[in-house]
Amino acid sequence: MEDARKIRVLVLDDNPVLVDGLRFIINSTRQLTALVLLQRDQNLVEAVKRLAPHVILAEPYFLDRTLLNSSTTLLTLRAMAKIIAYCDDRDVESGENFIARGYSGALSKKVPSARLLGALKSVNANEVIIDLPASVPPNASLQQVDLQPNKLSNKEELVLRHLAFGKAMKEIAADISLSAKTVETYKYRAIKKLELRTRSDIVKYAISVGWLQH
Repeated sequence: MEDARKIRVLVLDDNPVLVDGLRFIINSTRQLTALVLLQRDQNLVEAVKRLAPHVILAEPYFLDRTLLNSSTTLLTLRAMAKIIAYCDDRDVESGENFIARGYSGALSKKVPSARLLGALKSVNANEVIIDLPASVPPNASLQQVDLQPNKLSNKEELVLRHLAFGKAMKEIAADISLSAKTVETYKYRAIKKLELRTRSDIVKYAISVGWLQH
């Protein structure tokens, strides 16, 4: 009965040492219990359904790669649990951008353990928590991404815009009346031209050229 009252926190990161450390920290309090994916978990949605977490603490680049390689969107995942972006020095998005994308919070990996645990409890209680360094250069999120939208064809830009809003490939295909295979081709051409790799890169590009202003 005591376990049933605990806040269930799923840790998503590709660094097993970090995952083990977070499990130890989270399990150190009586109010929280840590969950992790198993090696057999190939489908993120099915794993989340099975584990039934209240909060997902996710390294955003790892989560973006997982979502981009599946038909799952952040919005689908958000309907199942609250999600916190657990960011390291590679992530130079502002906390507000993470919230706009659908996260319930954004934390630096440098926050002390007590603040991390407090943030997990607060987000579970429907609060929005941002605890990131304040000094983010306004154009730093672009890194070395090419900012020439005229390099894209109209269809390539349209597909990329839809991806930036978190839509799945099948959803985009239905919206713009193309086959899923054709949409995949336009996506591949667009990200290759702009040298983008993850959904996070696509979102950063969209923000930089003003697609997500409205």
